[in-house]
Amino acid sequence: VSTKNFDFESISSFNFENIDIKTGGYGILDAAFVNDKDIWIICGGGIVYNSTDKGKNWTKVDGIDKLSGNLYKIKFVNNNKGFILGSNGLLLRYQ
Repeated sequence: VSTKNFDFESISSFNFENIDIKTGGYGILDAAFVNDKDIWIICGGGIVYNSTDKGKNWTKVDGIDKLSGNLYKIKFVNNNKGFILGSNGLLLRYQ
């Protein structure tokens, strides 16, 4: 990655906050915003978390981690419908 034209000063003005999410050592692979308060993340090992307060608190979604396969992408098309794409043709729908 070239840093030749990257403005490092502009990102130093962001107020990033470290939030501890118990992923069991798995990395966060993707995130989706349903609206300005509702956020979903998927992690390695098929772990899914949801926050309804702009990321201040996170709740693990039970049961999805029991599926065989990895989860890679999450996308919401509106407030009531979302999809998670995983390995081996796995497609989950949230309604």
